[in-house]
Amino acid sequence: MRRLLKLLVVLTVIAAVAFTVFWFSRPADVSFEEVRAVVPNSAYSHFTDIDGVRIHYQEKGTGTPLVLIHGFTSSTYSWKDVFEPLSKSFRVITVDLKGFGFSGKPDGDYSRRAQASLVAHLLDHLKIEKAWLCGNSMGGEIALTLALLDPGRVAGLILIDSAGVDVPGSGSLAPGYLLVPVVGRVLTAVALRSDKLVRHGLEKSFYDQTKVTNERVANYYRPLQTRGGQLAALRARTQADQFPIEEDLSKIKLPTLIIWGAEDQLIPLAAGRKINSLIQDSKLVILDNCGHLAQEEMPERVVDEVTKFIAVNQSSKPI
Repeated sequence: MRRLLKLLVVLTVIAAVAFTVFWFSRPADVSFEEVRAVVPNSAYSHFTDIDGVRIHYQEKGTGTPLVLIHGFTSSTYSWKDVFEPLSKSFRVITVDLKGFGFSGKPDGDYSRRAQASLVAHLLDHLKIEKAWLCGNSMGGEIALTLALLDPGRVAGLILIDSAGVDVPGSGSLAPGYLLVPVVGRVLTAVALRSDKLVRHGLEKSFYDQTKVTNERVANYYRPLQTRGGQLAALRARTQADQFPIEEDLSKIKLPTLIIWGAEDQLIPLAAGRKINSLIQDSKLVILDNCGHLAQEEMPERVVDEVTKFIAVNQSSKPI
C-alpha cells in the first residue's frame, strides 16, 4: 500500500509539472500590434483604462450613440459586417468586454453586472450620457442588466438572440466540464490545443455552414489560445448566473427590438418569445434560415431592422 501511495504521489507530481510546463508554454494574452493588419476595422480601434482594465473598443460615425456588445468567447469581430453600415447612421461603438478579444484579462469579477458597469463607465469615458445598446447572446443579457441597473443611461435596446431567460433547450458553447474545479481548467486547456472545439461551436451557431470559414474560426480561436483568454472564459461561464434578471424584465419600459434566428440551436426561439412577452411593447423579428449569430449570418437584414427601429423610436431630443 505504501509503495502504491508513493507511486501515486510521484505520478501526481509529474502530471502537475507537465501541466505547468504545458500551461506556461502558451502566451499570456494576444498582442494587438502583432495582428493589427488582419483585425477588421482596426483603423477605428482605441484602447483606454476602464475600472483598472485595459479595454479595446472601436468607434466610428456621428449622431445617436449605438453600443454593440458581443457574446461569450466573442469580440468586436462579431460586429465586423455591421460596423461600417451602421456608422453611416449612428455613432457606433463596439467593445471587447473584460476578458475578451484584445481587452485585458485580469482576475476578478466577470459577472454580467460587472460587465454592464464596465459598459456604463466606457460611456462615461466617451462623454455619452445615453446610448442605444445592442447585444448578442451574453451581450444581450449585459445590455438588459444595464437597462435594469441604470435605465437613465439607455435610450433603447436591440437584443439579438439574447441570453437572460430560462427556457427548455438552451445550450452553451462552453463544455460542461468547464464548471468542474481544477479539472475543468486542465481539460479546457488540453481541448483548446487545436481549433476543433471552436469550430464545433461555430457550426452550432450558424444555420448556413458556409459561414464557418477558416478565417472566422481563426479570429474566434485566437484569444482562446492564451492563458488569459481561457481563464476569462472560465470565469465568465462560472459567474454567469450570479444575478439572474428574468424576474425583473417586466420593469423595463424602453423601446426594445428583439431579433432572433429561427434556427438558433443555442438559445431557442422560445427565449425570444419569452423576452417579448416580458418586456412591454417590445417588437420581435424572426429571421428564417438563421442561427445564433444574426449579425454575422444576415448582416444586411440586421442593419436594416436596427436602423428602421431606432429611427421610429428616436427621441426628438438629441442624445
